[in-house]
Amino acid sequence: MSKGIENIKERLQRKREQYIRQEEKIEQMKCTMQNTSEEIEQLEYVLSEMEHISDTHREPRVIPNDKVGDVFAYLCRVFEFLQHRLKLHFKYKLACEVIFARYQFQSRSHTPGREYLSFATILTYFKRERGMTDG
Repeated sequence: MSKGIENIKERLQRKREQYIRQEEKIEQMKCTMQNTSEEIEQLEYVLSEMEHISDTHREPRVIPNDKVGDVFAYLCRVFEFLQHRLKLHFKYKLACEVIFARYQFQSRSHTPGREYLSFATILTYFKRERGMTDG
């Protein structure tokens, strides 16, 4: 009889622990779903902006190489201001997509086909300006 009671106590303890783990998984899933929902909203916004830029048939603004640092400093301040003002966390890669679509940054290189900075370089400038790089 006492062995049966011990077995039931052990099983009860395992089930309580399982229940706690399941609750933790639910909380993690809620966070993941919230993040996904926010990212969907941001992607929809970026898509609408990109379509708007495309529909206006305006050429991207060309930024001379000597002004690239100043422009990124300004864009990063705007990015931070919008996040703070709207109390949202924007994906910086999406912001860079819009920047890349709207601006062409002249590079130091005068090699044909490499007159402008690539998306990867723009991402690097943006991250560097925001202090997100290790170097």
